Amino acid sequence: MWDNFFFIGLPYITIVLFFGGIIYRGFSGLMSEYRGKWDWTVRGDYLWTTRSTGFFGRASIGPASLCLHWGIIILFFSHVIGFIGGAYNLASWVDFFRWAGLGAGILFLYGISWALVRRITIPQVKAMSTPDDYIVLLFLIVIGGFGLYQSAVELVFGVSYSVGPWIGGVFKLQPDVSKIVGAPLANKLHIIFALLFFAYLPFTKLVHVFSYPFGYITRPFISMRKYVALKK
Repeated sequence: MWDNFFFIGLPYITIVLFFGGIIYRGFSGLMSEYRGKWDWTVRGDYLWTTRSTGFFGRASIGPASLCLHWGIIILFFSHVIGFIGGAYNLASWVDFFRWAGLGAGILFLYGISWALVRRITIPQVKAMSTPDDYIVLLFLIVIGGFGLYQSAVELVFGVSYSVGPWIGGVFKLQPDVSKIVGAPLANKLHIIFALLFFAYLPFTKLVHVFSYPFGYITRPFISMRKYVALKK
């Protein structure tokens, strides 16, 4: 029964919440003056401040930030390649996922762990933090930890041949739980926490990665001045 819930029901719950939450946040405003009002030009909660903490303790986050962002980018593409390779029995694609995912997983887990330590130990960052900030980081640490455990400790690399067809079945509306039921526990937990995270993501500040019309690319630089300079 639990396998049916986690690997048949939960994926569709996640898809509905993920895309539905993004659409609602984009064109309404869960926590703004546009709450409950639809406006295709307002961009709703995309205009939230993300309470940027990048101004504090910059020296402590530099290398970790690079590891975090490059790690998650490589992990995303390597997972896509691995799932496609597993679904179509492309051994070279699965092997690429094996090594790229392992290396990127180490980078990502280091970066996200340091982000949590920084948020706890730097007073200014801690003062700006909300429970949501910690929940997001803990989610990512757990997901990355299970993924790295199965590849670096248990040395399980062939799961793509089961997960790929299962994911394909989910998108074809023909999910086959038998494809995933025999997977190692660490792999199942990795998938379950990832699904829960994506269901939760639209209701966090991370929804800003979907901001439209991507003004971050063309916006002008923000000029920063020290307080001492402003007094002159």
